[in-house]
Amino acid sequence: MPSLSELIALIPALYLLAVAWPLTVIDLREHRLPNRLVLPAFPVALLAQSIGTVISTDWSRQLLALGIAVLVAVLGLGANYIEALGMGDVKLATVMALTLAYFNPWLPAIAIGIAFVLAFGVVVALISLGKAKIGSSIPLGPYLLLSFFGASSSWLVTHLA
Repeated sequence: MPSLSELIALIPALYLLAVAWPLTVIDLREHRLPNRLVLPAFPVALLAQSIGTVISTDWSRQLLALGIAVLVAVLGLGANYIEALGMGDVKLATVMALTLAYFNPWLPAIAIGIAFVLAFGVVVALISLGKAKIGSSIPLGPYLLLSFFGASSSWLVTHLA
């Protein structure tokens, strides 16, 4: 069973759940993830994790989550620099990493990896169907969100059992 501190630290996942549909619709239509929906997840995550950390007194969880989020941000900025990833995707992946790493340091890598595999599969399918060309870009946000909820749900299910 999740502890009280872990339940509080899940609040950012609820925020992302609340904005997942509008983010998905906007990203599919406009290929962008608006700051007004993504950026509030950062203070929500930091505040919820801080409260959870004060309750549990396990500061290593929050520090590790922050470190992993910084690593994801740096890697994402590098990918953005070479135009392989949009800034909205960088911010979303970073807040996903911040949220997930609090529970397990491997969850961000798993979730982001699954998102890229899913997106790659869709691109290959679209190219094979003649609906896209090599070099086409697709919105990554829906895949990031889907994999985020899969990773968070799997953690929660294993801890409810």
